Amino acid sequence: MTTIRSRMIGAWQLVQFESQDTATGYSRQPLGPQPQGLILYTPDGFMAAQLAPDGTGTEIADPIAYSGPFQVDEDTAIVHHEVRMATMPDLLAAPQLREVHVDGEHLTLSATSTDAAGVTTRSTLTWRRAVR
Repeated sequence: MTTIRSRMIGAWQLVQFESQDTATGYSRQPLGPQPQGLILYTPDGFMAAQLAPDGTGTEIADPIAYSGPFQVDEDTAIVHHEVRMATMPDLLAAPQLREVHVDGEHLTLSATSTDAAGVTTRSTLTWRRAVR
């Protein structure tokens, strides 16, 4: 039987980044309609992610990068990114937990968060296995 972790190993190119307000259903693409990004998962348990806007004047102007060890809870399908380096200091505060789904050549990472104003957002990043 293959594990979620074993199916995640490799390089993935960002296809879409969508954030949706769970109360209103309002959806946005923080990095624009054609975001750039690469996430790597290595067999020895490390990950690195780089994301950048598509240059269309999107909400996030600066690239995002972070890296560190990762673990997968196979029972809950949650990947734990233990961030050791990041361009956004908030990512260092606690492990970054993502729901993970691997379907053939696509990897989906999702997380739900609530901001200080009480707005709950569901963010979903869709990746496609990178090819040379």
